[in-house]
Amino acid sequence: TAELVTSVMGKDFKQCLTPNPVKVGEAQGLAARLRHLIGPPPQWLTTKLSIAHVTLVGIGGDMSIFRLASELCGKSVFAAADVLLAIENMCGKSDKDLRTLDQVPAAQNMPHNVIPKLVLLYVVMDLTGAEGVDFRPCNGNLPGVLVAE
Repeated sequence: TAELVTSVMGKDFKQCLTPNPVKVGEAQGLAARLRHLIGPPPQWLTTKLSIAHVTLVGIGGDMSIFRLASELCGKSVFAAADVLLAIENMCGKSDKDLRTLDQVPAAQNMPHNVIPKLVLLYVVMDLTGAEGVDFRPCNGNLPGVLVAE
């Protein structure tokens, strides 16, 4: 969120605690910035993900990046293209708009993080060539993503 507000929008994060409503061009700017900051993924990961039917398993609770994407994509197994569509659908929405999304706790409780989380997930999926993410709910506060065959 801070990266979007400061580096892409050119605002002071202490004065602007939410980027919303985010324009499509700003989301694209964040994606470009994150690609630069993250850099290329490790070869072992791209090699593993290039094997047919290998899918990332994303775990997390109510506020997790994976649950947010799953709920906004409308499916538990989603592709990068699904996340991109969710980003486009969330652009232009205010914090108030995002707080009214039924069954999306991450948007209701932390609307300022919706676009940054989705963009980060999209960029990582795109950089790694991940075919998809299979979201599995858990109690939250668990680090990591599993690679399963």
